[in-house]
Amino acid sequence: MMSKSAILLAALCLSSLVNAQCANPKPRPEIRSLSPDERARFFRALEQIRTNGELDRLSKLHVDNADSIHGHPVFLAFHRLFVNDFAAAINKVDPGLPVPYWDWSLDATNPISSDLFTSDYLGGNGAGPQNCVQNGPFANWQMDIDSPHCLARKFNQGNSIAPFWPPEALLSMQKTCNQYGALSSGIENGCHGAVHLGISGDMSTMFAPNDPFFFLHHGMVDKLWYDWQLMDSNTRFQMYDNVNYNDPSVSANDPIPGYPNMHVGDVLDPRNGLCYVYVDSGSGAATKRLMQEVDRQSAQRNAMSAANPNGQSSTSAAPPASADPRSQLAAPQTMASTMPSPQQQQQIADARNIDPASAAIAAAASASGNGNPTAESTAQLNDMTSQISRLSGNRDARAGASAALHNQQVNFLQNTILNGLSGNRGVDMASAILGRHHRFLRRYVNALTRRDDAEVKGMGLDDILTGLTTGLLGNQGLLGKDGLVGHLLQGLGHVVEVLPQGLSETLKAVGSIADNVTNDVFNILKLPKVDMSKVPENERRIPYVAKLPDWWYQRNNLNATYANQLHDQMHTMIDGFNSIPGYVSPAVAYYAAKKYGASK
Repeated sequence: MMSKSAILLAALCLSSLVNAQCANPKPRPEIRSLSPDERARFFRALEQIRTNGELDRLSKLHVDNADSIHGHPVFLAFHRLFVNDFAAAINKVDPGLPVPYWDWSLDATNPISSDLFTSDYLGGNGAGPQNCVQNGPFANWQMDIDSPHCLARKFNQGNSIAPFWPPEALLSMQKTCNQYGALSSGIENGCHGAVHLGISGDMSTMFAPNDPFFFLHHGMVDKLWYDWQLMDSNTRFQMYDNVNYNDPSVSANDPIPGYPNMHVGDVLDPRNGLCYVYVDSGSGAATKRLMQEVDRQSAQRNAMSAANPNGQSSTSAAPPASADPRSQLAAPQTMASTMPSPQQQQQIADARNIDPASAAIAAAASASGNGNPTAESTAQLNDMTSQISRLSGNRDARAGASAALHNQQVNFLQNTILNGLSGNRGVDMASAILGRHHRFLRRYVNALTRRDDAEVKGMGLDDILTGLTTGLLGNQGLLGKDGLVGHLLQGLGHVVEVLPQGLSETLKAVGSIADNVTNDVFNILKLPKVDMSKVPENERRIPYVAKLPDWWYQRNNLNATYANQLHDQMHTMIDGFNSIPGYVSPAVAYYAAKKYGASK
């Protein structure tokens, strides 16, 4: 058991976790890039922190703060400091030793084939009635937290492990999320749990830090945050918010649970205070190379379509089912306009005691909903989408949106959504909006309803819903998931969505992936080239990721409905990538090289 002196020593050394000045950040490499000697030193250091009580201290700290650190915005911040605490414990017994992470996305397609589950690395599955780890450097480890037991593992598919999130899903999540909370909730509701439950045993409990896999896994989780921060280093190393969470407002001055003298702001930029950086395994760079090719072909296809839109006039045929509804709005129309004049809009506003901006939006929505979009209505709808997008975190407009929150955005949110959530006004449409965007609304509802009475206008929702509900109901229709309403609410979607809307259409525009791009993937990953035509088709495909059980979400204060929606979005994305001829995921390349490489 951990002694009182060990606890006191940990408290006294807490200040060493953060260095105010950092001239030479320590690199954290992927574990497979360690030399055999470094790997052996790492495992010896792990044994030492188990015997000296430090591993018990860390596990107990995680258990004691479990409810505060899961399902809350502090999730990433806590675990960043927690992993750094672990790294400090390792370096205390072996100064200068690189503390690695595990890029499990490289093992996503067939995790059990990873070197990490061999005796040369962290050992494999548990066995016997207690599922005790039997091989590797941690065989027969005895743990004291949460009660005396052997270190246990129980893979979630018997002797195998269900697939993890592939690199494409991770990069798409990072590119889609514009705010800290969106990324944090996406990781926590998605890829994070798949690894914990894949290994299971101690890893599926709150004393998961008993298993060294925990720290390698959370090193990767932290790297996902770090890489996202690097994508916009001017703002994201200071960004912390509660988007996608039910928590009240948060601040970088908030204390980190378990570390009363540490604040969130102390860990936002690991390059300085915590003094470390991550070394990419190659999966990130390889995935970006593939996405560059996908984007290039999609842009080329879109340019060709714009130059020759099927060779048809706007009135000769309906647009194809896959067409972007926004492009349909922009096309010239021959129908008579039903758009009220500005004077009529003002009369409507005065008569119904609503803001003129709401009346204009209602008129635009009504015109489009009745199948009569005009240049005026299109401009109104585009402006509405733009304004909402600003609220969702578009970094180029965030400052302006904050200042404008008292104007059009407030009127839109108050009149078109918020007031429709009570009474019987537009119940169906309001419920649909609430179901998809409830977390966003929770974030803004207090700020909106606390406003001065003079700023809260009357009901404008009916006007808008009347126009919207006259549209078609199919997937490509007005209210369908790919229809006009979906695009109007795209800005709101960016707050709660983690994977990009519209990616499936982008992937459909890709003809095939040429051999030179595939060769680049193998080269970036430093793998022997494999003739993928000789690899069985089922091994060339990115596999689906299993849904996690509801008890996992309940235990971690998560939203099972949101997590399942995220899971379904990811499967749609996987289908899109698998449909591209010649596409080779970095995870597939890594597996294929290991199984079919030149040395085999």
